[in-house]
Amino acid sequence: MTLPELSIQRHVLAWMLSGILVLFGFVAYNRIGVDRFPDIDFPMVSVTTVLKGAQPDVMDASITSLIEEKVNSVPGIEHVISKSSPGVSIVNVQFELKKNIDVAFNEVQAKVNQVLRQLPDGVDPPVVAKVEVGAAPVMWLALTGNRTLQQLNQYARNVIKKRLENIEGVGEIRIGGERQRTIRVWLDPERMHALNIAVPDVIQAFKREHVQFPGGFLVSGRREYLIRLDMEFHHVRELRHMVVAAHKNGRVQLDDIARIEDGLADYRQLSRFNGHPAVGLGIVRVTGANTVAIAREVKRRLAQDILPVLPPGMHLDIATNDAEIIEEIVDGLKEHLYESVFLAALIVLVFLKNVRATAMISLAIPMSLLAAIAAAFFLHYTLNLMTLLALLLLIGVVVDDAIVVLENIYRHREKGLEPDAREAAVKGSRQVAFAVIAASLTLVAIFTPVIFLGGLVGRFF
Repeated sequence: MTLPELSIQRHVLAWMLSGILVLFGFVAYNRIGVDRFPDIDFPMVSVTTVLKGAQPDVMDASITSLIEEKVNSVPGIEHVISKSSPGVSIVNVQFELKKNIDVAFNEVQAKVNQVLRQLPDGVDPPVVAKVEVGAAPVMWLALTGNRTLQQLNQYARNVIKKRLENIEGVGEIRIGGERQRTIRVWLDPERMHALNIAVPDVIQAFKREHVQFPGGFLVSGRREYLIRLDMEFHHVRELRHMVVAAHKNGRVQLDDIARIEDGLADYRQLSRFNGHPAVGLGIVRVTGANTVAIAREVKRRLAQDILPVLPPGMHLDIATNDAEIIEEIVDGLKEHLYESVFLAALIVLVFLKNVRATAMISLAIPMSLLAAIAAAFFLHYTLNLMTLLALLLLIGVVVDDAIVVLENIYRHREKGLEPDAREAAVKGSRQVAFAVIAASLTLVAIFTPVIFLGGLVGRFF
C-alpha cells in the first residue's frame, strides 16, 4: 500500500500524523533559536601571552617569534597573524575550513607547551583559546549618572551584572569602559636619595610587609579554628605607615618617600553614551542561543528588577541591540511567507475554482512549514536568513505537487473515470506519484552541488 492509499483508506491515521507534525512544529517554533546568520565555527585559535612592562620589540623577539615558529608546524594552517604590544603578545592561527576546531586547539596547545621553558622569566603562562566569531555582545547597556566612574564601575559589576548573567542563553557579561580601583605610589626621588632608599628597597618592602598567607587550622578538642595570617594593608592611611627600611636614626615609612593616591587605572579604554562618561555592559550569548529571546528577557528584567531600584541620579539605557535588526529581518521574511501562502491559495482558487481544493492546499503549506521548522530544531539549526529563504522555496514545491495531484484527481472525477471519490483519489494520486517524486528529486539534484561548495560561502550553505 502506497502512502497516498494509506492516507485515503486510513484518513484518521493521516490526520493524527499531520497533527503530530503540527504539534512538534509549534513546540519547535517557540524554542528554536532566532539569529541573523547561521552559526558557523571558523577554525581559529589564539595564543595570548602577558609579560608586564615589556616593550613591543622585546615581546616580539622573545615571545611572539618563538610561539610563531612552533605553531607553524601544525598541519592545516591557512595563515598566522601576530600582534606584539606593550606587555601583550597575541598570535592568531587561522586554519582551513575543513580543519576540526577541537583537533586544531589540541595541536596548538601541545606546540605551545613545548616552548614554555624558552620564554623569559616572569611571563604569565600562554593562554590558548578558540576564537568564536559569534562571541561579540548582542546587546550593550550604558550606565551613566552623577557618580564617579569608580562608583559606576562597582554598581555595574556588583549589582547589574549579577542580575543579568543568570539569564538562559547568556554566556558572559562584559564590562566596557571600566577603570578599576588602583592604589598608586608616587615615589619622590629626592627624598629617597636623601634617606639612601632605592626602588628595589620599596619593592622588597611590599613583598615583605604587604602579604597574606594561608594559616591552616588550629585544633583543640572538638573545636577547630581557622588561622588567618593577613598582613595586607586594607586602607590607604595604613599603607602610609608601612616600613620601607630601618636606619640608625629610625625607621623610614612609605609616607616619608612617596605620595599615596587612591585612584583609578590608566586610560586604556573609554566608554561614552550621548557624550557622557559611561560604563558599558555587553551581553554575550552562548553558541546557538536565541538572540531575540535573550534581548526580550533582558528588557523584562530591566523594567521589573533593575530600573525601579536604580539609585537616584543613575540612568541605564540600551545603547545597541542586535535583536532589533534580527527581528526586522525575520518579520520581513515572515510577511513574505504569509503573502506567499495567501497568493498561492488565491491562484489555486482562480484556476481550480474549487474552495475545498484551495483549503486543502492552503492547509498543506503551513503543515509543511511547521514540519520543516521541527526538523530544523532537532538538527540544531536556527531561524535565520538562510533557513527562512529555504522555507520560502519550500512553499513553491508544496504548491506545485499539491496542484498536480489534485488536478489529476478532479480530472478522474469530471470525466467519470472513477465515480467513487475515494477510488478517484487513490488512482489519481497513484498515476502522478512517480511524476511528483521525479520533480522533487530534480529540485534536490539541482541544489545538491551546493553541498560541495568550499570556502566561506559553502560553509554558510
